[in-house]
Amino acid sequence: MTKLTIENFLLQHYSIQTVKSYLFAINHFLKRNPKAKRYKYRNIVQYMEEISQEQPNGKYRVVILSAIKKYYDYLVMSGYRTDHPCRKLNIKVNSNQAVQVQDLFSSEELELLLTRENRYENLDTRNNVLLNLLIYQGLTSDEIIKLNVQDIDLDAGTIYIKASSNLSRRKLSLLAKQILLFSKYITEVRPKMLRGATDKLIIGKLGKPITVNSIHAMIEPLKPLFPDKNLNPRTIRMSVICNWLNEKKLALEHVQELAGHKWPGTTEKYIKADSLQQRELINKYFPI
Repeated sequence: MTKLTIENFLLQHYSIQTVKSYLFAINHFLKRNPKAKRYKYRNIVQYMEEISQEQPNGKYRVVILSAIKKYYDYLVMSGYRTDHPCRKLNIKVNSNQAVQVQDLFSSEELELLLTRENRYENLDTRNNVLLNLLIYQGLTSDEIIKLNVQDIDLDAGTIYIKASSNLSRRKLSLLAKQILLFSKYITEVRPKMLRGATDKLIIGKLGKPITVNSIHAMIEPLKPLFPDKNLNPRTIRMSVICNWLNEKKLALEHVQELAGHKWPGTTEKYIKADSLQQRELINKYFPI
């Protein structure tokens, strides 16, 4: 049986002209990266960053990445690999707007949100869990409402976050001080709040899974703490990412993983422009 070549593999799906373009990009990729057959996600991100320095046109980079993805599709199909290192990697075109980091919240400001008390102990514990997920794990509202009880591993001290169309799946660590809080909520408080069968972690006042609107409503009474800033779940998450980079000095690549960003350029926008760290990170991850 004749071995299927990558050209014939591509011809099964695309026109001759498209195949020529893909083969040109793949051959250029392999010439510059002789060990590409064993590459991991990080290696491909680094290569695409090199391409972005050479070619700022986003649509051009999309074509290059598409071709590289087809190369790894071929390797998987042919049995050379069992995994695809960059299937979920995407490029955002025309998204160069910087994050206005001066309008965000410091870690100390975010922790002030935890000082609010509720009249009802169950709601107080539930709200603390929800706020913890916002200000320590930096989750989106959509990620929070999709969390199941099974996604929390108290023994390992981790939370599993499902992938979405915009964000990658990831496993995040719980802080030591969160373990008892989450344990109390899951084993004592949540069962009391339930009014029906559901695996969803966060339960609303009526005993059903919480909604995104309910999360925003919970944040609303906290806005007077910061009358000159826009407090909402989105700006909380943005602040957490900014603080990981600029306060805690975490590496750009690590923050990208924590935030679930599919492209490092998305994370880079949170680096403060006047920071020495910015120059160090850019020189390290975006070499010219």
